[in-house]
Amino acid sequence: MRDKTATFIGHKDCYGVQEEVVRSYIIELIESGVTEFLCGGMGSFDWMCARIVYKLKKQYPHVRSFLVIPYLTFNVLDREYFDDVIYPEGFEKYHFKAAIPARNKYMIENSAYAVCYVDHGWGGAAQTYAKAIKKGLVIKNLGSYTPS
Repeated sequence: MRDKTATFIGHKDCYGVQEEVVRSYIIELIESGVTEFLCGGMGSFDWMCARIVYKLKKQYPHVRSFLVIPYLTFNVLDREYFDDVIYPEGFEKYHFKAAIPARNKYMIENSAYAVCYVDHGWGGAAQTYAKAIKKGLVIKNLGSYTPS
């Protein structure tokens, strides 16, 4: 299903990104065949995307949304936004801090598309964005950052 899956990559804070722009791109993905969305649930961009997909399920009931958690004690704020929660096999071996980059890598490896909001080149979102580029995902970055 990787070829029909998109993931979300974004900073904890996402000032300036318009929800309607994100919604339009998610609709474009759905109408081109994407049926599954992976979300990390850690920042405002992730939650914006989760809410958008949740609302779009009324119009596109075949779409599924998954929260990918990095550790079992992860605090799931709005469980109703997701069809299921994924705790990847083998993640119990990761230390708390290492589990988040491992989760991000899991989402990239299991997706063909990425919807991003990356506007600077440091931090976890920027690192994940660079890995998604390297992996060859079809990417739409709604932020201003372009890796050199």
